[in-house]
Amino acid sequence: MAVPVFCRAAPCLWLAALPACALLALFLVRERAREACHAKFAALRALNDRQRKRVHYLRGQARVLRAISRRRPLDESMGILCRFVEDRVPGARCSVLMLSPEGGVVGQSVAPGLPDHYNQALLGLEIGPAVGSCGAAMYLRQPVFIDDILHHPNWASFHDLVLTTGMRACWSNPILDDDGQAMGAFAVYNEQSRLPTRGERLTIQVAVEMARIAVNMAAVYRQLMHQSLRDELTGLANRRGLKDWLTRRLEAGGRVGVLLLDLDDFKPVNDTFGHDGGDKVLRVVAGRLRDLVGRDAIAARLGGDEFTLGVPIADPVALEDIARRIIETVDRPIAIDRQHQAHVRCSIGIARHPEDGGAVETLMTHADQAMYEAKKSGKNQYRRWSGPTEGMEGMPT
Repeated sequence: MAVPVFCRAAPCLWLAALPACALLALFLVRERAREACHAKFAALRALNDRQRKRVHYLRGQARVLRAISRRRPLDESMGILCRFVEDRVPGARCSVLMLSPEGGVVGQSVAPGLPDHYNQALLGLEIGPAVGSCGAAMYLRQPVFIDDILHHPNWASFHDLVLTTGMRACWSNPILDDDGQAMGAFAVYNEQSRLPTRGERLTIQVAVEMARIAVNMAAVYRQLMHQSLRDELTGLANRRGLKDWLTRRLEAGGRVGVLLLDLDDFKPVNDTFGHDGGDKVLRVVAGRLRDLVGRDAIAARLGGDEFTLGVPIADPVALEDIARRIIETVDRPIAIDRQHQAHVRCSIGIARHPEDGGAVETLMTHADQAMYEAKKSGKNQYRRWSGPTEGMEGMPT
């Protein structure tokens, strides 16, 4: 084999080049190791960013669920939900519309990122298959995603209104109850004319489910509150409901009259017709009292055969007139069945705010004392409290 002249002439140069080659090799190894480290650090940073976003996402969900679980007002919970989605979707502004109890029209609009005049304009809007994105979604009970609201026929009637918001797309999902009926809609507006990405769709689906939970929780809470303030037998307010009404009236500075009535000799009704017959008498009396007081007042059953009326009147003459009408109303016969009738009467005590007391408990106590004075005076009459027992005012009826 032929050997290059260079090698034959200067074999020592090979030896001289070996350290340089080794240094070059070390340099190349170091650079590759550095690149590998940079790649690993980049991967770790990306993983850390994903984890941080995930934690931020979960914390956002937790804030929404915390507001729901603490029974915050529905508009407050929905506002937090809107902010949660807006934080996840670039250029987004969210809106939650709720149908009125009668259905068919928008009764509530929550959109903290949109102008107030826009929210107000949506109130009373009748839903339909071609009414924007939300109106159509609630009517059709399915998602309606529109990427260009300025050129979509559903938005033709709302061009001037939507131009004031700067939004160009609207993706709406209906909020359905357990029976599949629309309760409202959750919408995501966007500054760009586009459809949501896959990740954004997932975020919207989660938001819609949380909105559904919030609405259902609010409905359950309202029902529980209603039940806690109502007498189960008669449907009238109970003691707690009466105190709540009186407290609100007194805190608002209103004048109030309290008429506490107890049925006279109700025990014979139970003895004669049984507890079912007695319960029917109580329900009939409750219905008569409800019809008598109207919307501005309250009728309550405190327990047993004891009822109370709270009226926004403190004039003694007017209160005595109400007491006389109560006695006449209660005195009418009550049919137990086709063959039997019950007949009950009542004694009434009257107290006024602020003349007879500035606190709810004081008014109730004074009305109760006046009622017992009416019973001691012969029953089927009223007495108005005006101090100690000897100062009771009233007259037999």
